[in-house]
Amino acid sequence: MTPNVVSQSNRDQRIWNAIQWCVLAVLIGSCADAVVADEASDASFDFFEARIRPVLIEHCYECHAEDSDDLGGSLRLDVKEGWEVGGDSGPAIRPGDPAASELMAAIRYESSEMPPSGKLPDNIVRDFEKWIRDGAADPRWMDEEEQLTSSQPKSLDWEQARQFWAFQPPRASESLVAFDSDSAIDVYLQRRLDAEGLTATPIASPSVRLRRLAFDLTGLPPNPETLRQFQADPSDAHWRRLVDRSLASPQFAEHWARHWMDVARYADSNGSDFNATHHDAWRYRDYLVRAFADDMPIDRMIREQIAGDLMPASSDDDRRDKLVATTFLMIGTKMLSERNKTKLRMDVVDEQLDTVGRAFLGMTFGCARCHDHKFDPITTRDYYAMAGIFRSTRTLHGESQEYVSTWKKTPLPISKKHLEAIRDHERLLQGLDQELKGVESELKLLAEKTELEGITVDDVDAVRAGHWVESTYTSGFIGKGYLHDANRNKGESSIRFAAVLPDAGRYELRVHYNSSGNRASNLPVTVQLNDETYDLVLNQTVRPTTGTYSVLDEFDCGAETQAAVTLSNLGTDGYVIADAVQWVQVDGEQDQGESDAAIEQSIAMRTALTQTLKQLKSQRADLVANAPPPVPTAMALADLPSEEQEDCPIHIRGEVNNLGDIVPRGIPQVFSESTTAFEPLEGSGRLELAQWLTDPDHPLTARVSVNRIWMHLMGEGLVRTVDNFGVRGEKPTHPELLDALTIDFVRNGWRQKRLIRHIVCSDAYSRSMVSDDDPRVSLDPENRWRGRAVRRRIPAEAIRDAMLVAAGTLDPSGRENLMDSYATLVSQNNANSKATTKFGLDDPKRTLYLPLIRSEVPPLLANLDAADPDLLVGKRPTTNVPAQALTLIGSPEVRQWAMQTTKRMLNQTTNDTQRVRWACAVLFSRDPRPVDEQILHAWLESDVAKAMSSDEERYREWIAAMFASTEFRFLD
Repeated sequence: MTPNVVSQSNRDQRIWNAIQWCVLAVLIGSCADAVVADEASDASFDFFEARIRPVLIEHCYECHAEDSDDLGGSLRLDVKEGWEVGGDSGPAIRPGDPAASELMAAIRYESSEMPPSGKLPDNIVRDFEKWIRDGAADPRWMDEEEQLTSSQPKSLDWEQARQFWAFQPPRASESLVAFDSDSAIDVYLQRRLDAEGLTATPIASPSVRLRRLAFDLTGLPPNPETLRQFQADPSDAHWRRLVDRSLASPQFAEHWARHWMDVARYADSNGSDFNATHHDAWRYRDYLVRAFADDMPIDRMIREQIAGDLMPASSDDDRRDKLVATTFLMIGTKMLSERNKTKLRMDVVDEQLDTVGRAFLGMTFGCARCHDHKFDPITTRDYYAMAGIFRSTRTLHGESQEYVSTWKKTPLPISKKHLEAIRDHERLLQGLDQELKGVESELKLLAEKTELEGITVDDVDAVRAGHWVESTYTSGFIGKGYLHDANRNKGESSIRFAAVLPDAGRYELRVHYNSSGNRASNLPVTVQLNDETYDLVLNQTVRPTTGTYSVLDEFDCGAETQAAVTLSNLGTDGYVIADAVQWVQVDGEQDQGESDAAIEQSIAMRTALTQTLKQLKSQRADLVANAPPPVPTAMALADLPSEEQEDCPIHIRGEVNNLGDIVPRGIPQVFSESTTAFEPLEGSGRLELAQWLTDPDHPLTARVSVNRIWMHLMGEGLVRTVDNFGVRGEKPTHPELLDALTIDFVRNGWRQKRLIRHIVCSDAYSRSMVSDDDPRVSLDPENRWRGRAVRRRIPAEAIRDAMLVAAGTLDPSGRENLMDSYATLVSQNNANSKATTKFGLDDPKRTLYLPLIRSEVPPLLANLDAADPDLLVGKRPTTNVPAQALTLIGSPEVRQWAMQTTKRMLNQTTNDTQRVRWACAVLFSRDPRPVDEQILHAWLESDVAKAMSSDEERYREWIAAMFASTEFRFLD
């Protein structure tokens, strides 16, 4: 190793050590603040029901269940105790350790090969690995078998089941407080604090309150000038003005749309086994932004997302929005290459049904596909009553390749003027295409006449070197087929076509190939005529000039000329096609006796036709380039034709080939004391379902919405299990408050902004934190009674956006067509294919406007607990581990933003006191403390900082450490 390299390596290591030192200096005590959410139980059971149990039933139960004819390896997989005890080889699963689990080795085909019928797809194998790594949660018990094999409803005391708090409509208590003042929420909370013998903490400082409000409402830090003004006047009136201004801002709509996108499992690609592009998903994202900006009533949003295509529209814009809204049910991950299309159809129904249940009712329905719900009063009959609704709805539409399904794309309404422009353009294009077809036909006839006189060498007679693949996929080849280089091993493959030209004269060299956009545009062609060599280049992306052969050049040759043409894939940029080479004499003595005049006429005709063809192609290219915008499309649902709509039979054990009773479409029995079927039923039943969900008297829908809004602002929901209001979920900590908020919410039109305003204008929202040794912490360690504030993590997207704000580079404008013009996703069924996009983390747009590709969430966001787009996420997990700080400070994008922030700071300040004040205001939204300047001075005086080459480098490391700090990532 050279001395310079050693020096640079040591310097890099010293810088890294300095970075770590600086992070530790800024993060003193941050480990004590670490928060690790533990909601694994519900999430893991849901994951098992959605991803694991159906696979076990389909692929394993035949040989590994109680009723198997021959219990393979003495192993049962139909109950938890089965894999815990194991079979002949011992326990099949070791929770937390996939590598040590025999089941994983079997499904990877590393030991026994299970299932023997064929290896499971990679994405299913990954699901099992994740399930085991997360603890192998399994709710199945030994007594479950009987109900699994029955299509009859389990015996339930329905009256008793309906007494559960979540199935009772919200009720106004005798001590109901009207929400006509900002103190109503505090009255309810104070009652409970008094009952528990607790006192609330004081109101937090203006800087803490404003930073909390800014991030909660807009997902962005407050402007330093706004902070200065509020510090000067922290009055209630000023606070309410700030609240109203934030609620009216476009940033509010973007931030709260992002919250709902977690629930909607939003992504710009399908994921699963075929990560196809969701070209139109961005329209749904923009629909959400508009909905939150306009304060659309949530009941209307719910109806539109379930049945917008079935609702009347007041205008073309309204029709577009209602169609786009149904993307909510389309956007979930689907195993598109599943060959059993009946199973795929039911898998999509299951995903849609479980999403509706968790998103709007806070209940899991997915496990009832196979058996009556273990905990909640949801029977298998209930499941298939609702499944019939979505089974009568079209989501998938045709196949793009063999076995690979596609989803339905619905044209959106356009203006009459736009439609006329499209039709005029189509007529012009059709006319040009007819002319082109005529000219190409004449050229082809002329070429065929000439081909009879040529000397043709087919690929079967050529001499090959390297790797060539034989193919007959494309029509129009010479002989039995053609060869291609598979677009691989560039520089290693060539093919030589040799011929003897018997007569002296001028010869035209032609090469035969089938053109395509993926062909080589720079194919090297070497022509050898006796001792003379000529180098040419052929573009195989362009159609051959004669329709079948492409004319490369003309050569004067003597009698008995030894002619050889060599095609090589050296340096080529696409597939190289090798089919045939032809030499055609265009003057001189010819056996056919054609006259010189005939030859000249043929050449003149070909020249004229070729020129006409070139002009027509140019006109067509101009016409295409200036085409009006195409008819936009959306991932929108539609009902199946009436003759295809049908009630769904129970699928015993969830198996599509093991059918039981047919169940009329309707709602779960626990929600109705009379009939549960939709009668009369028009269409699929989606509209009836949407109307039932948003009935003002529905016990769950509004409650679930109110609880989510509370959770986003207060850190925890009044029901802490925000996606589970069932028996396994927690009961509300303040049931009277939840019901009072819900009643007020419905009475006032399901308007979200009004509810948010009430919450953030309460004293409870503005409470201060306390230290861990405060007695109130020991009396209420989980802050269930809301007497104080607790530290909350800022969402991953907001952390990135805040760094862009600090760097001064945030572009606030939106973006359409995320994946259409700027990215290429998987185009074939290949698990190893990767999505690529022009928009990375260094793009200046808000994170909301970056593509979200399933299985490829950027590590920076994933490590900061961004939502998994494969799953419905009502509440994100919150972790604070050292890896997050290291990810931030080691990210090239973060270091770039730190440098941009540093340059801004240095341009606006003249000394370190000013720099500390500037950095604390911009990054932490507060005034500096003595320790802040001490940390900076200690860093600047360190040997490592002094060894750096510039002030910009030194201050950048300090800014990067602040980006990585707990204070930057959390709200107090």
